[in-house]
Amino acid sequence: MSILRTYFLCPTSEFIRPPPDGSLFLGSIIPSTSVPESSFNRETSLPLVNVDQPVIETDWKKTVSAENKFGFGVYAQFLKCSGLGPEVDFDRSSKRSSIFAFDEVTTVSFQPTPEYVTEAMKAPTVQYWLNEPRQRFSPIVSLYLVTGMKLVKGANIKYSSSESTGISANIGVNIPSLGLTFGPKGSWSRVEDDETEFNRTSEFIFAFSVKRLRITRKVKIEEYHKGAFLSIGKDEDGKETDPILVDDVDGSSFENAAAVHDSTENESVYCVPCN
Repeated sequence: MSILRTYFLCPTSEFIRPPPDGSLFLGSIIPSTSVPESSFNRETSLPLVNVDQPVIETDWKKTVSAENKFGFGVYAQFLKCSGLGPEVDFDRSSKRSSIFAFDEVTTVSFQPTPEYVTEAMKAPTVQYWLNEPRQRFSPIVSLYLVTGMKLVKGANIKYSSSESTGISANIGVNIPSLGLTFGPKGSWSRVEDDETEFNRTSEFIFAFSVKRLRITRKVKIEEYHKGAFLSIGKDEDGKETDPILVDDVDGSSFENAAAVHDSTENESVYCVPCN
């Protein structure tokens, strides 16, 4: 059986302390993976079940990067054939890289049972949230159960980003049949780089994994990866996977994309037909 776990990055603007002092713990029920510090059941947490053996790693280092490129040309279509139209080419690329280095990483996790989830959902704060009008009248509601955490010590973290934009324009006349090209041409480019690095010796929660509690008339426990920061583990063939950065993609930018309603996510998503 393949083992693949995805992790969501904790905010680094305010480090979350590990249990029992911090607000995040195994078994936390949170409204969104973007606010892991907002646990609904901090005062009514249950004893854990099926707790996995902690995994301790030293001299842990991961590099996560992502690069996007985008370009297009704008033509005066009705003049294009005659070569009398302006032509503008636009290119933009961005690259982000994150380097995480820790003296020690401790991974803790547990495997919740349906019975555990049923009891955890009885927490007064959870019930209060579910009974608010927005949730009560929604056909599908989601909460997230924290099932794993990475606790780190001796951190050195470096973030870097680079964005480049280039524009080239030909506003002259181009008549290939006569071998004539004349008129103004121009180009412009800009590169922006940014880098941040910091160190922290005390222990904090670096990342966490969740299961989604999909609530209709019943509560269904599901795997959840949307918006995850990185994945670590083995794929279906048992091979180690490289750490990857998972970003939401704006589907509206794709050709022939159509917005449709996804009842699972209870929101609109973009569908792109295969070529």
